[in-house]
Amino acid sequence: MEMTPIAYLIILLNCCKWATATIDERIVGGYFDRIENVPYTVSLNTKLFGHFCGGSLVANVWVVTAAHCLWGKKPSDIFVRAGSTYKNRGGEIRKAKKIILHPLYKRIVDVPLDYDIALVQLNKPLSNNSDFIEYISISNPLEKIPGDPQCIVSGWGITKSEVGQFQLLKSATVRIVKHEICQKTLYQKIISKNMVCAGGQEDDACQGDSGGPMACRGKLHGVVSWGEGCATLGKPGVYAYLPELWDFVAAHIYMDTDESEDINRMLPKIKLYGKK
Repeated sequence: MEMTPIAYLIILLNCCKWATATIDERIVGGYFDRIENVPYTVSLNTKLFGHFCGGSLVANVWVVTAAHCLWGKKPSDIFVRAGSTYKNRGGEIRKAKKIILHPLYKRIVDVPLDYDIALVQLNKPLSNNSDFIEYISISNPLEKIPGDPQCIVSGWGITKSEVGQFQLLKSATVRIVKHEICQKTLYQKIISKNMVCAGGQEDDACQGDSGGPMACRGKLHGVVSWGEGCATLGKPGVYAYLPELWDFVAAHIYMDTDESEDINRMLPKIKLYGKK
């Protein structure tokens, strides 16, 4: 009997793997890295299973990750490890104080992974004088990157399509794929304006990398979300697109920007997400 998507989803969640029945996204290929090269990369853990998703440190008490990583979880379920090349030891550990999912996540029936972004507030600040822990700026709506630049994804996900998650941090260089090309390639799925595609060559994100960063030109441009296979030739990975989702993040986190006057004109729409 053919397994239904819902049944498959339940199995994946029970195994503490990621969140969808038909799509997967995690780093295959790439290279071994050290946390000081990508010091904004953090590991999300549960007490029972350890590492389950990645994240990006965007302030000393705030982490950006994927909403599907935290769907159904409470702050008491998770903790964050920062400043370590290893996913299950070293660095600094902080408990989660608050989890905030984008209010439109799971609300778009035809695009269940649209608005796949969430925030974790830590219970206390991380070190601010460490070479191993730094936060990364977020690309705002005025910083949509033209062309097809190369970006860096990092995490502790599986390194081959059928191999367990890796203990050491890996990074990969991926190139942005134009929206219309990505939509034609992944024609059975809807690629919304809140998504950006990258990869589709030999290097890619993979299982366990979900929620982790895609940094372009030194700023957080994407959050690992989903894909069809890992490093499948011609099948790019799909990332939550920070320039389109910036207002959700800004509603909860104060962010410095050189374009303060232009950004201030955008702030009224942030009220949708509850900015006080």
